Amino acid sequence: MTTLKAIIKIIPAFIVLTSTAQEQSKTFHSLSDALIEPKKVENLELKSVRDLDSLEFLNEFTNLKTLSLIDFNFDSAPEVISDIKSLEELRFIQDDFYTIPESYANLIHLQKVEFIYDTHLNLQSAFNFLNNLPNLKELRIEGLPGASFTEDFVFPSHLKILSLRNNHLNLLPLGITKLKELEILDVGNNEFFEIPRQLTNLEKLQTLYLDQQPFLRFDVSFKTISLIPSLRTLHLEGNHLTQKYINEIYKDDLLNILLDEKNLLRGKIYRPNIQLF
Repeated sequence: MTTLKAIIKIIPAFIVLTSTAQEQSKTFHSLSDALIEPKKVENLELKSVRDLDSLEFLNEFTNLKTLSLIDFNFDSAPEVISDIKSLEELRFIQDDFYTIPESYANLIHLQKVEFIYDTHLNLQSAFNFLNNLPNLKELRIEGLPGASFTEDFVFPSHLKILSLRNNHLNLLPLGITKLKELEILDVGNNEFFEIPRQLTNLEKLQTLYLDQQPFLRFDVSFKTISLIPSLRTLHLEGNHLTQKYINEIYKDDLLNILLDEKNLLRGKIYRPNIQLF
């Protein structure tokens, strides 16, 4: 009975903790709803903002951690965002802006930034912003057809996760090969013919996505892949490769090679193919 009483006492407290956690993780989808209790807002997703002045209310959310801006049709990303010092994650999805204000360098607590299907994005402007973020750990630039990552682009040096999915890239930007802290690299759904040997410089790389590569010569590529020192998981889904073929070109059993989409690893740290809405 003593144990049962103790459990009964614990249950209400557990329910309160669970409810509190759920309340804190709620994502608001409109400024009007979020402004009811602005101090409690941590996650905000705004779609199709047409009144630029309305974004001045973002200053009310002093505890905002995650902000997503979807279908934003102005020439520049809104400058008011640079005043949200609490931001840890910033997502731009299907927006039409070209540049990022220089004032975004104030967002020193940002750990994750995403540009998804922002087809007019000026990459130089984006990289000027990204390289001023001292705590940036995850970066996704996806769905930019014809994106040109020139050799002078310097990727933020402390990245642990980088995705350049679905950009129609023919060459892997060599700036990636200098990322000494990188653990996950997703360059799936591109058009590579080869991967550079410098990829072996990524001493901490554990997971590599090379799925959906219609032109990549895997027999040659595996000579480089086999030399990446910490690599443990390789995604090759969507390449019409058989296990028999892999066994012929690669003999090391230490590498977990995924050939079937049903086996995609979808952990809490990283998920490929972002769900837009």
